[in-house]
Amino acid sequence: MQSANWKLQKLKFLKHLLFDFHFAVFILQFAIFSGCASAKKPTALTPIPISLPGYSTAGQTIAFHNKDIKISTYPLSASEIKELLTMKEPNNPLTEILGSPKYLIFSMEIENLSNAKILYNPALTTLFDNSMGLHKPMDYTDLYSIFSNSPNPETALKNFKDMLYDLGVTIGPGQRVSRLLIFSGIEEESNEFTIEMKEVYIGTSTISASFSFKETKEPSIVYPSPRP
Repeated sequence: MQSANWKLQKLKFLKHLLFDFHFAVFILQFAIFSGCASAKKPTALTPIPISLPGYSTAGQTIAFHNKDIKISTYPLSASEIKELLTMKEPNNPLTEILGSPKYLIFSMEIENLSNAKILYNPALTTLFDNSMGLHKPMDYTDLYSIFSNSPNPETALKNFKDMLYDLGVTIGPGQRVSRLLIFSGIEEESNEFTIEMKEVYIGTSTISASFSFKETKEPSIVYPSPRP
């Protein structure tokens, strides 16, 4: 009789132990899945000052300026990307994709202050990050490949093509061009980025320029305390 009771108690103990084990495994899997699925917390890119002639910062914009050219670079936030993409097409499918943390989008304006033509080739621009990453700007073909399996990829991109630095662009004297540079494959641990522009032609001469940014937490809104 005692032996039967002991076996019954042992069986109950093993059942509880097995339940606790499966529950612990479930909790662990849930924690791992949640950690992997979580997106980056909202952050903002702010300029890293460059102590070289011709460079200046104002807010989130870095500019390089000499007698022949002015280049201004500004990082877009997720909300600014959404506003820009839905301006012409309210249900633009690019909004959710390009607003994700693995993409960085910069608005870059090039102004020609010289008497010669300026030629900018985005293929000679590279984004470096502090995780040893190297990223080239996406072109129209890269964006098209994102929607290659969708019914009408041309429709999704028709209003976006002219907003992107795709191929080389020529800027005449006194003119300016403002378009987007899009970089993909950004790792979550990366928090410092440098855009390097090589061989920007001004007539027959060339210049190079670089623009560095770092991630900072978006400032919290502090409301003033009510007066007594």
